[in-house]
Amino acid sequence: MASKTRRNRAWQWVVGAVAMLSLSGCAMYPTHPGDWPQNAWGDILKAVSAVIDFFSKYTGGSYGVGLLIVTVLVRLLILPLMVRQIRFSKVMQQIQPEMQKLRERYKGDPQKAQEEMMKLYQKYGVNPMAGCLPMLIQLPILYALFGAIEGNPALNSSTFLGIFHLGQPDHYYILPLLAAITTYLSSKVMMTSSDPQQKMMLFIMPVFIFFIGSRFASGLALYWIYSNIFTTVQTYFIRVRPANAASTQGGR
Repeated sequence: MASKTRRNRAWQWVVGAVAMLSLSGCAMYPTHPGDWPQNAWGDILKAVSAVIDFFSKYTGGSYGVGLLIVTVLVRLLILPLMVRQIRFSKVMQQIQPEMQKLRERYKGDPQKAQEEMMKLYQKYGVNPMAGCLPMLIQLPILYALFGAIEGNPALNSSTFLGIFHLGQPDHYYILPLLAAITTYLSSKVMMTSSDPQQKMMLFIMPVFIFFIGSRFASGLALYWIYSNIFTTVQTYFIRVRPANAASTQGGR
């Protein structure tokens, strides 16, 4: 059941990214800066764009800094869900030995193994699908940011650090590469087991993010970098550091 959950989680990322690729070519997104879709979705994109404008205006007109502030606000907004996901991962790591025993005991009876696995989840008060919720919530946020970045006229004509044109793909591949590296680091910190599928996604996702980041506007890659750094730091202080402290105290 746990391996099935991890497969579902991986496929949600893939499906979400493919959806972004397909949606980027349809009428749900601006065809030109300022040409917003004439529907409710277009109103959402304009609202997100206005938020980016607001923070950029009060940070010296820097849209790179404005995106940083928006990223922090978004991450703080979904922080309770992320904390819940990290705690869920910790519990799942703790019950791995029991799960392995159940798999071995009911190796020839998958249905019985699944029933016993659900009883184990109930015993520890965990929902195996709860770990996917923060990722599902992030997808529409990512879509909205993509549309806002694509349609924001001021952002499209701005640069970050005097090098990166935020409204255009980074042809130097610096930001896509940083997005891939930070994706690897954040995934590595969040990884809770030596499961082969998790290890596989540890390397597949950075490659996929590099492809996405090199194709779309640099502003989106910059958002991804900010988000990954936030996730890495957050996970370290919520899960890794307390676990190391507990291990140190236990070894005394």
